[in-house]
This record gives sequence, structure tokens and C-alpha cells, in this order.
Amino acid sequence: MREWSGLVGWRRLNAKEAGDAQNGALLAVYRRMNEHVKMGVGDNFTNFSDNLTDLSYNNRGVFLNVLATY
Repeated sequence: MREWSGLVGWRRLNAKEAGDAQNGALLAVYRRMNEHVKMGVGDNFTNFSDNLTDLSYNNRGVFLNVLATY
């Protein structure tokens, strides 16, 4: 079980100037590949991006994430 980990997150974007607010969830599962590398796959259930200049609200979807330490 130590090889697996998960992520559950709640996200909110509140754009006061635009008079808009968005909510959503982020879920991911990670597997430790070795002592220094973790790989994960997840889904972004929100429509907004971490890039706050992108107001298109079409950023929902699956992602692959690789984490490494040295």
C-alpha cells in the first residue's frame, strides 16, 4: 500500500472583476515507481485553468503527472 497515494482537491476561482465564480474538484492517483519517481493520473472536474489569464473555461480533462526528487 505504500506504493500508492491519492489526491482529492476542491478548487474555486472567484473573479470579482468579471463577476464570475467557478467551483470544481480534482482527483488523482499516484504510484511510486522507485525511490525518486512517482507517476500519477487524474481528472480535473473544473472548467478553469491555473493560468488566471485564461478565461475560456474549457480546461476540463484527464492529466498525467510525473514527480521526481534528486
